[in-house]
Amino acid sequence: MTAATRHLVPCKPGLFAERSCPKCGADGPQALGTVFPGIHILGAYACRACGYRFYHDLPVGFAVDYDVAIGMDDGALHNPKGVSEWVHVPLMEGFRAKSDDEVRIERRVLRPCKRVVLLNALDFLYGHVLLKLWNAQYYLDAHPDLGLVLMIPRSFEWLVPKGVAEVWLVDQRLSQAHGWFRSIDRQVQEFISSYDEVWLGRGYAQPDKAGLDIERFTGVKPFPIESFVSEPPRVTIVLREDRLWYRTPLHKLKHRALRRIGLKRIGDAYFRWDQQRMAMAALRQAQRAVPGLTATIVGLGDASAAGPGVEDLRTRRMDADTERRWCRAYARSQVVIGVHGSNMLLPTALAGGAIEILPHDRLGNLAQDVAHRRRDVLLLFLYRFLDEFAGPHEVAMHLVSMLKDFALFQRNNIVNPPIHDGR
Repeated sequence: MTAATRHLVPCKPGLFAERSCPKCGADGPQALGTVFPGIHILGAYACRACGYRFYHDLPVGFAVDYDVAIGMDDGALHNPKGVSEWVHVPLMEGFRAKSDDEVRIERRVLRPCKRVVLLNALDFLYGHVLLKLWNAQYYLDAHPDLGLVLMIPRSFEWLVPKGVAEVWLVDQRLSQAHGWFRSIDRQVQEFISSYDEVWLGRGYAQPDKAGLDIERFTGVKPFPIESFVSEPPRVTIVLREDRLWYRTPLHKLKHRALRRIGLKRIGDAYFRWDQQRMAMAALRQAQRAVPGLTATIVGLGDASAAGPGVEDLRTRRMDADTERRWCRAYARSQVVIGVHGSNMLLPTALAGGAIEILPHDRLGNLAQDVAHRRRDVLLLFLYRFLDEFAGPHEVAMHLVSMLKDFALFQRNNIVNPPIHDGR
């Protein structure tokens, strides 16, 4: 077998067995096999000391750090690490009510291989799928002796990089991904039976985004930082409707109150309108300071007449062509602006920099949705995080500074200083 690394989890012919019995604590359980119910991949084990049979998360995806075990016969959850409910509750609900729904998987063999690494990128959130998928770059480059097999939702097919050996396209909406699907396990077991050697890719929830070659996934070259000043000034504004940019804490409170009293439709419409009004106010202020500044608006929503110098690409029907059109817009932009979330991953991977509105309840998730390309001090200049109630004036000030002060900052901090060689 391939020499083991910490980024590969053995699956076949020998299964990962670095587990302890969750009941008696004995190490070295007997490995019985694997289960592939969907998002999770679990090993099936039997304790050699007490005979307890259990499933235990294999260390892939979020289970690299947040793994739990389930008693096969008693159905008990074993959660000694105190894994959050958003991880284990859906898993346990699926285990207790296994689904017989048929989930079709299309297996596309691009390059037949007998020795493979399987990267499972299934998840219920768009950003989680994207981040897991980006791990493919590491396995393609670091393990060319192993064919890379990607297991992804069909809607992500357009992001499959060249060099992959196989793609398993799962016909399932992200909202349906939670659960324990016997049909997924059955098909995956059939697929892996044809290989001599199978490793599992860790599928880290936070891969090395600074080293990401986004063009390999999207087919779009990112904004060239060396042309930050010479390219026409452009910004892309990402307007989402499920997590809004509010003017004040009172506005946010009013929106929640309207929803509680049954006026959700009215409240949503008003505060979506107010969000666009703030975005356009910030843009107009920046345009007065930066002649020739243009903008693109993207997001799931209805396009509107946003005014001169603004291209509105919003839509409610997503497909690969729309995704690519948006990616080309990001890649033409020195800066993207948006509220924290999965919707910022592709924009920040392709644009020169970003201004992110960060809600207070997401402070612990700082930068998880930002695919920065820098490892030097320019990182601090190009990626700005503002309070969730930052007004249009503050956003405009940051945008103007990024566009007008970039050359001076780069010269003072990147071009002029000598490179330290440790002496």
